[in-house]
Amino acid sequence: MAKKVGNISEKDFGSSTKRRLPICFCLDVSGSMSGNPINELNDGLQSFFSSIRENDETRSAADICIVTFGGSVDIFLPFGKITKSQTIPRISATTSLTPIGEGILTALELLNVRKTGYKELGIKYYQPWLVVITDGAPQGENSMENMEKAIQAVTELESKDRLVVFNIGVGNNVDFSLLKRLSDKRAEPISIQTAQFGKLFAFLGSSSSSVVTSGMKDDALYDLEQHNEGTSVAMDDFFRTIEECK
Repeated sequence: MAKKVGNISEKDFGSSTKRRLPICFCLDVSGSMSGNPINELNDGLQSFFSSIRENDETRSAADICIVTFGGSVDIFLPFGKITKSQTIPRISATTSLTPIGEGILTALELLNVRKTGYKELGIKYYQPWLVVITDGAPQGENSMENMEKAIQAVTELESKDRLVVFNIGVGNNVDFSLLKRLSDKRAEPISIQTAQFGKLFAFLGSSSSSVVTSGMKDDALYDLEQHNEGTSVAMDDFFRTIEECK
């Protein structure tokens, strides 16, 4: 019988002894993401998983989880290995509010369980990634209280080099001042438009491969230029700076 690690078993970690890169996507699926935004998000995710499946070394190292928040918080894709034949269902938007703080706290809990499993099984791992994507601001019961808890938990882990944070705002209705507080290392949040989801996920896929295959430094994922607007870093500027840091 497989040994239990938290709420998961040893077989859930796969047979590879390769150093792992745990990535948790925390995605906004609230009402404002309906229509074209959620379609573009899904297309980007599909291309990301395709790039992981096509690279044997990255596929053996990447452990990926998806948490969605929109009215409720759901574990859309539990942590696990990505196989060559695996297909990822498309995500649907809701008509509900945006419990972003609760979503982030759930993502952190899942990452912590995963790290505990690695340690118990003697598996080495890279700094976990938390990728938060939202097009709005916290909404719903206790939303701001949970957001403050999430900010405190994320920045504490980040300050100890135990987490790499991508705080990403979509469109023009994001509370960038609040999103910025999710990372003390990143000068400004990353700002994208709906049409840029494909480029975002292509970057995340190539960067995960760079970490696994060439030892890309975690600091390079934060080394951004300052911009006059002081609210966010435009996506093209972000990518250009990252490429120069590799």
